[in-house]
Amino acid sequence: MNGLHVLDAPEGTDIAGYTVEGLLGAGGCGVVYRATRDGQAVALKLQSLAQLGGWARREVAILTRLAHPNVVGFRDGGLFPPEAPEWLYLAMEYVRGRPLAQWVEEENPGARSAARLALGMARGLEAAHAAQVLHRDIKEANVVVREEDGTPVLMDFGVGDYSGAPRLPRGVLPPGTPRYRSPEALAFRREGRDGVYPATIADDLYALGVVLYWMLTARYPFEQVETPEGELAVIHHPPVTPYVLNPRVPWELSELCLRLLSKQPWRRGTARTWCEALETALASADAAWEQPLFPDAAELPPDGPSPRTPSRGRRSSHSGRLPAIQTVEPLAEAEPPRLVVRARPVTRTRRAIELPRALLALGVGVCLVGGVGWWARRWLPSVLAVTLSSRARAPEQSGASHPHLREAPTPAR
Repeated sequence: MNGLHVLDAPEGTDIAGYTVEGLLGAGGCGVVYRATRDGQAVALKLQSLAQLGGWARREVAILTRLAHPNVVGFRDGGLFPPEAPEWLYLAMEYVRGRPLAQWVEEENPGARSAARLALGMARGLEAAHAAQVLHRDIKEANVVVREEDGTPVLMDFGVGDYSGAPRLPRGVLPPGTPRYRSPEALAFRREGRDGVYPATIADDLYALGVVLYWMLTARYPFEQVETPEGELAVIHHPPVTPYVLNPRVPWELSELCLRLLSKQPWRRGTARTWCEALETALASADAAWEQPLFPDAAELPPDGPSPRTPSRGRRSSHSGRLPAIQTVEPLAEAEPPRLVVRARPVTRTRRAIELPRALLALGVGVCLVGGVGWWARRWLPSVLAVTLSSRARAPEQSGASHPHLREAPTPAR
């Protein structure tokens, strides 16, 4: 999607009855303007039919399937100009707010606020997955925090996928952002397997874990993403525990974040199970969750670190156990057991062992790549994590058959 041709629409330009008021942004999937029609403001996205026709139509199809407070709303769509179409326009809800990264930098939230943001994003993913939709590009830039109520809204489904969608030409991996790619996606590419990577809901959840990790620590699980060594680190090494990097992170929230970043997709559960786990954690949160995750500028010495640099102050105390987290189990089991992670005191010995290993992981980069190709003939909402697989062994072409939706694999017992 490089070298994208975009429509230059100055203020006052009329596009399908929408009056352009200003540029909101431009990226690999098109250009977005703020526009109005009949007094209603919208975010008007324009995409070149010649370059992005298939992807643009896919995004329209995705948004028409979704209606949820944590997902940007669909208003209208069509071709422009009507007599000789060159563009597909997509009119979406205009979300008044700030991108997640800006909101976090400016507000310096506490653990409770960070957990609530993660909960809202998980609810948006739950709605998408229930509609057989994958986002495939969850990151801070694609989340806007609504100004009026602090609700996080998932934006930009431009590289998303849905069950039964026409297949588009691509390579092994879809467009996306490397830093947020799952270990299994990287392993698929590294091993040179045939066909295309079978993206799953676990890929979206891993990306959510990366975003939560950044909110808690001001760092990413793996900072370097463009080297072979970094790729191996993502596949094989655990990230530094969030509360080791930032003692203001509650133990429970730190462990929940690590579960989202698990190397085993089945351990991440589903968006629904994570909503339940976060709700449980928030219900039992104490006053320590209100403390800003990073010291304010006024608390720092003149030559000290920035407010988003983790402090080394007192670690928040943790309770006796974490919320129960459901994991993927074989289909033969009608009701998969709930896995309870019991809290253990963080002893000096444990930290002495964990910190060097964590710092070693930080010293290695990562190249995250992954997530596409799920075409389902049936949907299994009762399964706790679903793999949306692709059996295609040749480059994708429109109209090709779609593989079945299948259960995520679990370790042998």
